[in-house]
Amino acid sequence: MNTKPRIGWICNSSIGKSETFLIDNLSIIREIGDVKAYSGSRNPKKDHESIQQCDFDDVPQRLHHVIQKKITGIDPTVRRKRRRCVKQLLHGLKEYDPVVVWIEFGTTAHVAADLLRYLDKPFIIAVHGFDIKREFKDPYYQKEFTRIANLSESIVCASDHTKNLCIAAGVDDALCKVIRLPLDGQRNLPKNQSQAHPASFVHLGRLVEKKGPLQTVMAFERVLNEIPDATLTIIGEGPLRQTVEERIHKTGIGDSIRLTGALPQSEALGLVQEQAIFCQHSVTGTDGDQEGFALSPAEAALMEMPVISTLYNGIPEHVIHGETGLLVREWDIEGMAKVMIELATNPEKALVMGKAGRQNILKLCDPSSRKAALESLIKSLS
Repeated sequence: MNTKPRIGWICNSSIGKSETFLIDNLSIIREIGDVKAYSGSRNPKKDHESIQQCDFDDVPQRLHHVIQKKITGIDPTVRRKRRRCVKQLLHGLKEYDPVVVWIEFGTTAHVAADLLRYLDKPFIIAVHGFDIKREFKDPYYQKEFTRIANLSESIVCASDHTKNLCIAAGVDDALCKVIRLPLDGQRNLPKNQSQAHPASFVHLGRLVEKKGPLQTVMAFERVLNEIPDATLTIIGEGPLRQTVEERIHKTGIGDSIRLTGALPQSEALGLVQEQAIFCQHSVTGTDGDQEGFALSPAEAALMEMPVISTLYNGIPEHVIHGETGLLVREWDIEGMAKVMIELATNPEKALVMGKAGRQNILKLCDPSSRKAALESLIKSLS
């Protein structure tokens, strides 16, 4: 007899290559219960056949929507998304009769608000970063998120930082639970870092403001003045690709930097392993966008790589300054260059930090610990 709880899973994202953490989350939830999963935007490549693709979140914003929002303070596209969400999901979920609905991102909860009301089922919201920072610049969204969050059974946060953002917005403290994102130590195995060039640096992540690819390049320029044979590999694609390329061309350091574009996760992590030091100069975007946890530095640490990053959001919670890596202030380009040179010229120190980093992440982001915490939470609602 199957006693696993039925779980509805909803995410308005189309779940692209850079969002593998969502699939990891879903995999753990599938281990806990029987899951009916929906995405609100269609992925043209249909990478995840087990997720029913819908289009309730694919509503273009027109000029009259913008004008109406300025007048009323309410985004009319959200109302349309909510109606479409109800139309596309309500019948299937009522028939499935889940004991709980899992919502990925506060933005999904915003769109699914009417659906959740009609279903009248307990629901859990997992928040990540932009949904509780950049989106909070919209007063209507922040007010609605807080209202919906306070009706939930729990808000699952990947870091203390994201938890505090929720509480500061008005979410009940008791609802906010820090349950770290899972990272598989067997999938991210260490390589013999002593064989890597000690001044080989790598950045992995979408080329967007909050991940700081341009700042990393600017720091690397200064590194080359001290270590002419240093290299930097940048893995990822995004809107800042042209800006980064223009900077590289302007400074004439193209021979020392490799831009690979987006790669499948296994290929990307394999290339990361071939380098000695991981760098990500995370910053708050001009639009307020921030990461909640920053997975790529944690994945690099699992591969016994020292991490150089910034004192930013949840990063100091998993990169221990002076023990598993080195952290500088946001936009401290000179400071970042200095610590890059420090580790590149002290490979023994880099190796010690890398080994300590793996042990730290194995303990902090243990998938079995996340599964146990989520299983306890979900089964308490059964």
